[in-house]
Amino acid sequence: MKDKNYYTEITEKLGFGMVLALSGGFMDAYSYTVHGKVFATGQTGNFVLVAAHLIDGDYAGAFHSLVPILSFWLGILISWHIFYSYFKENRHLWKHSMIAIELIALFIAGFIPRSYPDIIANTLVSFSASLQFCAFRKLGSGEAYACIFCTGNMRSCAENFYKGIARKDKQCMKKAIHFTYILISFFIGAIVCTLESKTLHQMSIWSVDIVLLSALVGSYVLNKHMLKKEHLKQQELEETAV
Repeated sequence: MKDKNYYTEITEKLGFGMVLALSGGFMDAYSYTVHGKVFATGQTGNFVLVAAHLIDGDYAGAFHSLVPILSFWLGILISWHIFYSYFKENRHLWKHSMIAIELIALFIAGFIPRSYPDIIANTLVSFSASLQFCAFRKLGSGEAYACIFCTGNMRSCAENFYKGIARKDKQCMKKAIHFTYILISFFIGAIVCTLESKTLHQMSIWSVDIVLLSALVGSYVLNKHMLKKEHLKQQELEETAV
């Protein structure tokens, strides 16, 4: 039980959240710059695009913008089905599996040439983003955040900055700084993708795989180290008691 609880705590730390936000910014910029100017993570923009295309009578464009919405929706449904039906509400294994599936989907997307219909790659990217969004929602200090888009994080950041400055609430100021780091990470991810896509094109999405896999392995190693340290400490306490 300690193993599960500690792993969950690691994935909710600010550093891990920043990695997820960076990957979210990368995926959104990837779908926009490489595959037809739609948004893989922030579906609000796609709703607007669908409406605009319908009004203009561009039904092909409307369908093109609708696909990421449907893919995102499907990812949420599948994610929760896996959580309840396969892992029996075990969040430790669930989070592992969501990242694993995301890594596979994004790896496949990197092989799809730009000459192919953008719908194929956008479906995979939106699906991956929905899995990440579904599984990772909280930072360790308890605040909810969005790891793949900005709007809610901007509101929370501004709200906590106001309370921190105007009401001199140190805890709110700390939260505001956390949200600032999350927003900056998203922005950096978008910048890196835009730069990489100029040379790596569709293969630039593999950078997200590298970052997420590194974060996952790093959290696993840290988890083992801390558990070993905790075990040794427990042994010392038991020996002292004797």
